[in-house]
Amino acid sequence: MSEDLRVGLSVVMPCRDVAKWLPRCLDEVFAALPADGEIVAVDDGSTDRTGAILAEAASRRADMRFVAQEHCGVSAARNRALAECRGELVFFVDPDDGVAPDFFAAMSDAMRRRGADYCVCAFSTRADGSEEFTDHRLKGEYEFASNAEIMSGYLPRIFGYSFNDVRDWYRGTPLFSRREFATVWRAAFRRDLIERAGVRFDETVEYGEDAMFNAEYLLSARSMTCVDRPLYRMTERASGATRSIAGDGARLCRNKLRLLAARNRLDAASGGRLAPLYAGTCVLSALEMLSVVAKGRAPFGEGMRMLREHLSDAVVRRALAGFPLSWRRPDVASAVALLRLIARLQKLPNASVRVR
Repeated sequence: MSEDLRVGLSVVMPCRDVAKWLPRCLDEVFAALPADGEIVAVDDGSTDRTGAILAEAASRRADMRFVAQEHCGVSAARNRALAECRGELVFFVDPDDGVAPDFFAAMSDAMRRRGADYCVCAFSTRADGSEEFTDHRLKGEYEFASNAEIMSGYLPRIFGYSFNDVRDWYRGTPLFSRREFATVWRAAFRRDLIERAGVRFDETVEYGEDAMFNAEYLLSARSMTCVDRPLYRMTERASGATRSIAGDGARLCRNKLRLLAARNRLDAASGGRLAPLYAGTCVLSALEMLSVVAKGRAPFGEGMRMLREHLSDAVVRRALAGFPLSWRRPDVASAVALLRLIARLQKLPNASVRVR
């Protein structure tokens, strides 16, 4: 695409070892891409034919560019692509997924019609190798005309679990019932706002980085809209990053420490407005870390060190002290009591999280 032509939207596509899925994804993205759109792909150190597929596509399409880098992770690849984007709007597409023919048009039209800074859509999922989709509709009507409305009406659904969420859980409401899947690929962003706010992906976080990117962006957003149709098509892979992290107890605990650090940073940037949104998460994460140690899913010494580090954080200690308990979940009450004992035995002063 010529430099002197206006670019309406940029599609960020981070790629690593996705040769099996990439051709189909590119076909769907190209079919949906408007005339003023561009694809910015990053080959993140692939060891299969991913780079060759991207190079061939870029050689025949003026609206596609790609760069190659050593393997640094999906967040680094997305950050590299963001530095190359020229579009007014920014979309994210994972190369093993797909999009509806009107994905970009419907999202862009909604944002421009409402003058919105942010748009989120419903999505569908399919198992790898299957053509059967399951739709996931929005859990609210997200039409907001101020940052205050976004902070109260949407951010709590993606940033963490509050004490009220925990109380509802005790009464039988599943924890995730009000939560939205906080990925970036079901959203559209304004590039000028991304740059003004200095929003980038946290390259230390392996899982949950999308929620942190969304939250940091929304701290500066003034308006929001939505499209309650499944415009994005996610492929669920057995080899996906989420399942890989969940299967490694030590890696899971390290990521929880890094997520805590990221949430605390955003809470400080918000003037302390976000801490209540993840107070429940602070304790639920500690409970999960305790379970990792108790079940031997991580070396005992390393697991306990990370658990103690988590419990030494000031935000976590306040959340642990105020965490609601219920006779409906005596197992949770007993585990929280144990966490409180561990925290008391540490006798540490207030300390920030130290991720190693």
